[in-house]
Amino acid sequence: MAKKALLIGINRYKIPGADLRGCVNDVKNLREVLTEFYGFKGPDITVLTDFAATKAAMQAAIRKLVAGGRPGDVLLLHYSGHGANVPDKNGDEADQRDEILCPTDLDWKSPLTDDWLRKTLDRLRKGVHLTVIMDCCHSGTNTRVFRPPDAESIPRYLPNPWDIMAEESGRKLRGKVARQLRTSSRAGRRTSDVVHADVPELLLTGCRDTQTSADAFIGGSYNGALTYCLVQALRDAKGTVSYQDLHRRTLDKLRQGKFDQVPQLEGRRVSFGQAFLSAQT
Repeated sequence: MAKKALLIGINRYKIPGADLRGCVNDVKNLREVLTEFYGFKGPDITVLTDFAATKAAMQAAIRKLVAGGRPGDVLLLHYSGHGANVPDKNGDEADQRDEILCPTDLDWKSPLTDDWLRKTLDRLRKGVHLTVIMDCCHSGTNTRVFRPPDAESIPRYLPNPWDIMAEESGRKLRGKVARQLRTSSRAGRRTSDVVHADVPELLLTGCRDTQTSADAFIGGSYNGALTYCLVQALRDAKGTVSYQDLHRRTLDKLRQGKFDQVPQLEGRRVSFGQAFLSAQT
């Protein structure tokens, strides 16, 4: 059984005013937990941070992680950075919207969409256990202006040019975000934060549809609220915890820290009780 992880953290963006502060720390903290509790070795962990985390580099690394998985392997994909959304390719005026991850060299006209990510993850071989952690905003219902670097908390949501145009004109964008990475229904997510979805991975996201994920000063340094609380929950459990219990513990810590965001756990129901980063049963 092989263990492989891809950790992506982006503080520095080539878009002026878009920088974050805690994403590289997220990668560092999670990497320490993987080596301390889960048997990951240095060569098992691929790290992309800041200006190295281009769209091309991210796509190549994600493809390699998925393609290299063999039955019995344990894989982890962690992304810490901005999330955003764009009008889909078939919409003239944002009637439909695609969610995106934001590489350091984000090109609004050629983004890294959740649709691409969904198709890539669906190529996972049967018997490979993949965990995906997204510490970013994926909500189409939040339009946030940039905050100054010394702000207490910065949302990990990057307004796109269509957001800004709508804000300045006073006209709201029409349509709903097309959520491609998630296959669960919106109705299901309204009633529970642990949702069954027929996907090959277990997915842990930073917040509900209507929320943003925070980048904040926690524990003496800047961190992503989701990743920081998740890492602390893993340390408290000394690495032995199920996915559902980890979700609960992480949520409790977010609430203790006065963060409103509620992490979402999605995947096949049979896997919720499985030990975090254990081989598929």
